[in-house]
Amino acid sequence: MLVYSPAKIVALREERGLNQSELARRAKLSAPSVWALEEGRTRMPKFQTLKSIASALGVPLSALMADKQPEDLDERIAATAAALTEPNRAALLAAAKALLDSQRKK
Repeated sequence: MLVYSPAKIVALREERGLNQSELARRAKLSAPSVWALEEGRTRMPKFQTLKSIASALGVPLSALMADKQPEDLDERIAATAAALTEPNRAALLAAAKALLDSQRKK
């Protein structure tokens, strides 16, 4: 899972003198989608969404990525879980408990 940086999107947009609506238009996204990305409300944006933002800003996709990406399995699990909605986190927890139960029976 790649972690993007909302602050980098804002900084790149502002460097180019764009407002959120103009960036949205260029990226063929809705203005609320751009707002959600910049506010960090979009936890796991689609790859194509980030690619569209990068293209609209004239930068490689890597320019939008957070400086530190999760490296070990525990960090990747935590980052993925944090990106889920509350109901999906509950489902993830239930699935993990079921895996533990099946592992103990072996």
